[in-house]
Amino acid sequence: MVNAVGEKPVHKYSKEGCKKDELLTWIEKQRIMVIVILAFFGIFFWTAFEQAGVSLTFLAEQHFDRVVTSINFVIPASWFQSVNPIAILLFAPFFAGLWLYLKDMGREPSIPVKMGAGLCLLSLGFMVLVFASKTLDAGAATISPLWLVGAYVLFTFGELCISPIGLSMVSKLSPAKFACLMMGVWFLTSAFANILAG
Repeated sequence: MVNAVGEKPVHKYSKEGCKKDELLTWIEKQRIMVIVILAFFGIFFWTAFEQAGVSLTFLAEQHFDRVVTSINFVIPASWFQSVNPIAILLFAPFFAGLWLYLKDMGREPSIPVKMGAGLCLLSLGFMVLVFASKTLDAGAATISPLWLVGAYVLFTFGELCISPIGLSMVSKLSPAKFACLMMGVWFLTSAFANILAG
């Protein structure tokens, strides 16, 4: 495509607009540091979040009442993994609408505040399980599965505050020539977290 004076327009992600030998500005370096710091804290979130597929599945198998007596059926512990994707489908539009509403009101929280909220919601989910385990300490044989469902829903709320926000942050803050590298750094946090979660 040629512009009015006969020259090709330079796209900011093209080779002409992003030369390899250009040094990063101070602001670009600061933005990279923000990505790295928030990605580091993301490791802690995903390490705890991934317990849903490890220790919390064992917890569901061993301590939760999974018997549906009316139809004489035992719910497999792995089925509780379906709570997260169902909750994402149900609540993702709500969270997307909430951020847009707050932005229109001029009260949209910053990216670190959203991510902090995600960590708090995850922590709240584990607190729910702490209260649920008190029934075992009191002598109950099993725990109601609704406690686990509630915890997984809170985990999902935390994920909705961190995962899409983090991807958006990386794409906005990354210098053009390091956009793919920074996205890789963000996903590397999930890799480290899964190793720690195991």
